[in-house]
Amino acid sequence: MSEKPKDYDAWSLEWAHFKKGNQESFRRIYDFFFDRLYRYGMKITSETELVEDCIQDLFLKLYSNRRNLSETNQLEFYLLKSLKFTVYQKLRQQSKIYNQTLQLDSFDLELDVDAENPEEVDAERIQTVTAIINKLTPAAKEILYLKFYSNLTYQEIGEMMGIEPDSAKKQVYRIIKRLQKTTGENALELLFMCFRA
Repeated sequence: MSEKPKDYDAWSLEWAHFKKGNQESFRRIYDFFFDRLYRYGMKITSETELVEDCIQDLFLKLYSNRRNLSETNQLEFYLLKSLKFTVYQKLRQQSKIYNQTLQLDSFDLELDVDAENPEEVDAERIQTVTAIINKLTPAAKEILYLKFYSNLTYQEIGEMMGIEPDSAKKQVYRIIKRLQKTTGENALELLFMCFRA
């Protein structure tokens, strides 16, 4: 799981400056969160151009409405939720234009292994975790991603997924137990290793 260079309070301050029109704060938010948003968007759909357009649309909308935006000390959650809504909206528009059946129940969770630093990543352990994750439902994969990569709370995950926070927590617990049983290892450590890789 990648680390955040700033804590929630620092991002809240950056957000407050941006809302007052500080362009440097806007640039910092955009620069840091673009890759995180892109990575999340590409797990919802494989349409690169659509995801990039949605991120641009999201930031244009934020900039245009900055004075009316609410305060937040959970900026990553706020941006991920907004992007998910934007991507789904675009996919719905596309399905109407091309008269296609809309499918919003996929989530492509492929773990990234850093081949350049093999000493930092145990490929065999990653493969074991990947095999188990591949058998999960799209919703369960998204919950894992939001928990271990984006480090969202169960409350935030519940809001993102439209489920009760306890339900998200139980699903993560079940996956951890399954990993523990299959590998005989510390499952939490495995998950953190995989999502950091």
